[in-house]
Amino acid sequence: MYPYLVQSDSFTIGTYGVMLAIAYLVGRHLYIKRLNQITQKPVNTELLIVSLLIFGVIGAKVMFIIKNPHEASLSDWSSITAGSGFSSQGAILAAIIVTVIFAHFSQQKLSHLLDAAAPAAVMAYALARIGCFLAGDDCYGVPSELPWAMSFPHGVAETHDRVHPLPLYEMLYSLAIWVYLTKRQLTDPPPYSQFFMLLMTWGACRFLVEFISTNPEKIFAMSGSQFGALLMLIAGVSYFAFYPLKGRQKKAG
Repeated sequence: MYPYLVQSDSFTIGTYGVMLAIAYLVGRHLYIKRLNQITQKPVNTELLIVSLLIFGVIGAKVMFIIKNPHEASLSDWSSITAGSGFSSQGAILAAIIVTVIFAHFSQQKLSHLLDAAAPAAVMAYALARIGCFLAGDDCYGVPSELPWAMSFPHGVAETHDRVHPLPLYEMLYSLAIWVYLTKRQLTDPPPYSQFFMLLMTWGACRFLVEFISTNPEKIFAMSGSQFGALLMLIAGVSYFAFYPLKGRQKKAG
């Protein structure tokens, strides 16, 4: 593992931070490119993306604190400013709220903003998970005897047990979802369908992966992340169950 690219008494550059920066730049490029293809009037992309970044980080930190009150607290400033301890689901929730508010005040179509964000978001997540793997943080899974199981003796959260390399699994399924969404957007899908397809596929994958994670059970015998993934899956399935019915009703009308 390579948790640090540069490490000295006065200066440290972590691989996780570098991969987060790369994830942001790649996600930003993909998002702007897609918005320019589908929006009919100019979008203040800088304001939108900076807002998504700021409130996404805040949402990720707050959700992590809610899920892990024993590891972090709003009253403990050091846990708030720490460079680790974020929840991707908190970032997603905050990003959705910011996008809804931005769409309202900018008079942009919310469906355009959300659908364009779907492939960009999952690609950024895949890159960020590479950072988790290289850093060897505590995102790895339970012990395993599978041939590709590995230990993280030099990681930020070191372990000498052979465990599931969970960040690699998340990277692989995220890249697969990105490929699917990227191809799907060429077919002119219905409004919001890219966004809800992301929730459905991402939610399903994360729900299954959580069975081999080390996250403790908290809600209905599920971890906080698994419960959040289940909600994402339900939201996506509900959309695709409701949308054909809505189409039939319009034709009947």
